[in-house]
Amino acid sequence: MTIISTVYRVNFLRAKARYDRWDEELKTVRHEMGWCIRYFDHHRTQWMVRAQKVGNTEGQRAYAYKQTEMWDKFARMGEQRFGGRIL
Repeated sequence: MTIISTVYRVNFLRAKARYDRWDEELKTVRHEMGWCIRYFDHHRTQWMVRAQKVGNTEGQRAYAYKQTEMWDKFARMGEQRFGGRIL
C-alpha cells in the first residue's frame, strides 16, 4: 500500500465518521421535535382536565382554559414550523 492510498483511506474514514455523526444528530433532532409537540399536547390535556373539574370557580376555569389555549397554540406552531421533518 502506498502513502497516497493510505492518505486517501484515512481521509475517507474521517469523512465517513463526520457524516455518521451528523446523520445521528439529524435523527436525534427530528425525534426531539416530535417530543416537543407531544409535551405541549400533554400540557394542553392536563389543563383541559383541570378546567373541567367541578369544584373549580369561574376564575379558575377561565385561567385553565387560557392555559389550554396557550399550550394548544404552542403545539400547532411546532407542527407548522417543523413541517414534515418530524420522525
